[in-house]
Amino acid sequence: MPGVGRTISDIRLNSKRALVCGRGSETHPGFRPRISTPTADIESDLYVTVDHSPDYVGYITRPGDYAISVIVDPAVPKKIAEVGGKIHWFAPSYMDLPVPRITAGKFPRENSGLACVALAVFLGAREVLLSGIRLSGRYAQFMEGKEIVFREASGAGVSLYSTDGVLCDRVPEGARGWT
Repeated sequence: MPGVGRTISDIRLNSKRALVCGRGSETHPGFRPRISTPTADIESDLYVTVDHSPDYVGYITRPGDYAISVIVDPAVPKKIAEVGGKIHWFAPSYMDLPVPRITAGKFPRENSGLACVALAVFLGAREVLLSGIRLSGRYAQFMEGKEIVFREASGAGVSLYSTDGVLCDRVPEGARGWT
């Protein structure tokens, strides 16, 4: 596909566990690898977005690896390049394009937090801990998509946990290695 260099297939997680962070919490566990939405505004190993608003460039502030959907506004990859980021492309599951595809919700309501979960699964994580991924208030519109993404994760044998126990089971007390 013209203009596409790296894809999410070029990313290596190097762990069977991943921490997925969103902006619904101001603090997150220190576990690595950490996958987050740029809106979480934290240092991460990978930033993920499916947001197609040109205003989203305001959240692109850090260098690093970015996994972005082909549907993002053209200003987003430009801004990522300006801050020294490296882009890895993917496509929504409903588009038949020659790049890897992931499900980030139910069309037309995809969500960057759900894309983080789907990407962790795509990259081979067997356990995923969610921190600050909330689908309430204005984000409640993504609940139907959450069911799809979580069902796909479960079907792939991936265990999902959360720090607050809202979207999925709370990480077990005393679980080792998540801090």
